Amino acid sequence: MKTQKLKRYGFALATLLFLGTTAQAQRFQSNDRPEHPPQEMVKGQKPGKGQEQGHKGPKIPNLTEEQKEQLHSFRLESEKTSLPIRNEVAEKEARLKTLVTAESYNEKAVNKVIEEISELKTSLMKLKVAEGQKVKSILTEEQLVIFNNQIAEGPKQGKGKDAGQKGGARRGPNHGR
Repeated sequence: MKTQKLKRYGFALATLLFLGTTAQAQRFQSNDRPEHPPQEMVKGQKPGKGQEQGHKGPKIPNLTEEQKEQLHSFRLESEKTSLPIRNEVAEKEARLKTLVTAESYNEKAVNKVIEEISELKTSLMKLKVAEGQKVKSILTEEQLVIFNNQIAEGPKQGKGKDAGQKGGARRGPNHGR
């Protein structure tokens, strides 16, 4: 008798909890939505930090139209130069993946591809630094101080458990071992 009552109370409690969570999840109807919903954050972005970076890189205040045009020109030139190198890096990384997962392992070929990838990434870093120097050459003292501070701080990334992983947390079989 007691077990039957316990089962009934347990079932009633579970039903109430289920209905309560369902009602909470359906809180807003189409007319009841808030006027200004919270902005979605990009993965790794901290709240309130959305305006720290410009298109690619630090946000520089008080730019003149001429400076904006020059920055756009620098960025475009940099993208044109670095795109083929980035594509080649992707090709080499795909080749490396093929070599590493092949049935017969060829250490010499793997090491060669790794060195080629390293050289390409070094070229990309040099291009990035050179572009930064071009940007610095057109800035005022005040802008330069802000630019240097933002560069020194580095990118603002989350500090969660999986913040350092490319693509976030891995889920599924064979992940998280």
